[in-house]
Amino acid sequence: MQNLPKPLVLLCLVLAVTLGWPAVAPAPAAAQGGPNLGKPQTGETILNRDVDVLVSASADSRVVMSLPKGKVVAAFGTPRRMPSWTQIGLGGRDIGYVPSDSLDSIFIAREVSGRAAVVGRQRWTFPNGVLRGTHVLTEPAAGMEIRDGKKREAKLERGAVLGLLDVQDGKARLSSDSIASITLPPERLAPIIGVHDYDFSGSGPARNFYAARIGDYLTPVEAEHAWTDFIAAAGQQYAPYTRFIYPVIGRSAVTFALAFGPLDRQGVNNMCVALAQRMLDCWVVEVQAF
Repeated sequence: MQNLPKPLVLLCLVLAVTLGWPAVAPAPAAAQGGPNLGKPQTGETILNRDVDVLVSASADSRVVMSLPKGKVVAAFGTPRRMPSWTQIGLGGRDIGYVPSDSLDSIFIAREVSGRAAVVGRQRWTFPNGVLRGTHVLTEPAAGMEIRDGKKREAKLERGAVLGLLDVQDGKARLSSDSIASITLPPERLAPIIGVHDYDFSGSGPARNFYAARIGDYLTPVEAEHAWTDFIAAAGQQYAPYTRFIYPVIGRSAVTFALAFGPLDRQGVNNMCVALAQRMLDCWVVEVQAF
């Protein structure tokens, strides 16, 4: 079980997100490519699935490390007479071999790899601007509530805002203004990255937007420092974007993602391609308004 660090409270002092047409990232200069069809890859590539990196070009060799889908790696080519394997590296250093068909061109359209949310400022923040929770329920759900030392089933509606307490055995324990403790599956929750002032009653549904996630860190402080490092590495043209730091629920722990936006769908794809050309990681996050 992991208890959340105190800096998470600071995470709830959020910036407003304007729900209009989001910014569009400039398209990269290189021509578009397509998926890897088993041909040898060299240069910048992305992983199209979670893979184990092996010490040699053999399925029986030792695992060096595991890398996630969407990770940007450098491909150094395939060994002679072994085209089903490709040697890869990170930071200019050789790290081992992966199946050649696990690598795609960096120009391939990115899939949505995560979701987040913005919630109404008037309803879901205290007068001092602090959010009333860390996550929003993306669909109706029932969970086990603990009240006065007794367990009972509680039903929650879509859009309910809850605060994350801890994580145990892949389940999230949360609380709200009316519930002291309830356990829910993480897949029904979206982390809150900001607030909005949109009026759903008379203007129809709010437009969703996208963010580019560029890393995961153990604490919000590490993520904050990583944003400074990212600007230094990628360039000052990224500084005007809003940076988002939000909790990501894992099997037994919580990490903190760093992302920036807002972007539209084409813009976030272009952004990920541009960053991949500089060997920087980027994943697409869809942000929904509640």
